[in-house]
Amino acid sequence: MIQLIDLIKEIVLSEGANAGKVIFDGNKAFVGVTHKRPPKMSPETLEKVKAIGANGYWFEGDGKDNEIIKKVFGDITFKGSWDKQVKAAQPYTYVYTLFANVRANDRVSQVLNGEGKTIYEKILSTYRNWAHEVIQNKNGKALVDTFLKGLGGTVLKDVEQEGTKENIQNFLTSIEEVMWADWPNGSGPAFEMAKVAVYERDNWLIDATAGVYFTGEGHLDSLVDIHPSYKIT
Repeated sequence: MIQLIDLIKEIVLSEGANAGKVIFDGNKAFVGVTHKRPPKMSPETLEKVKAIGANGYWFEGDGKDNEIIKKVFGDITFKGSWDKQVKAAQPYTYVYTLFANVRANDRVSQVLNGEGKTIYEKILSTYRNWAHEVIQNKNGKALVDTFLKGLGGTVLKDVEQEGTKENIQNFLTSIEEVMWADWPNGSGPAFEMAKVAVYERDNWLIDATAGVYFTGEGHLDSLVDIHPSYKIT
């Protein structure tokens, strides 16, 4: 019974407080999306977003949610990934995506299926599978090493554990928990590095041209933190 309750709680929480909500900024709209779930919104809001969509639609990351989004918005055409337009000032901070939405992104399975005996070796061998678009073509080992070192504590020891499913799960989720705790007002090295990359992406959105931009629902909070006049509706 406890396991069932925990599972139900996880599913409910994974919906995200800003899923299906929108920030309107003139001829731009930022739509919050929970990965693998269609954004739910009122008919009025949907039509307002579609009107702005005449300027074009942009997806986040590699577009894995595109077909789900189309279930709500119809057969829209995307201009591409807005993430691919972002220029990273500190590329290593984008390793944070390994610890973002661990469950929804199937991170444990991704890493588990990698080559090598340790968690570290498996992380490196699966770099292309989880690395953010901004750092796909960069030196993965160097970026991962810098990020892990920056986390401090026992991380460098923990990542050398045997790459079992349990060890990988514990490693990824333990860092995920402290990284996103009380976002966007958290603290600690995991939070600080993630914030650098996330806010760099969000600042790009704020300066973007007209259009509809789909983004992880948590980004709406950081957009408001950067631009206090924004309203989530």
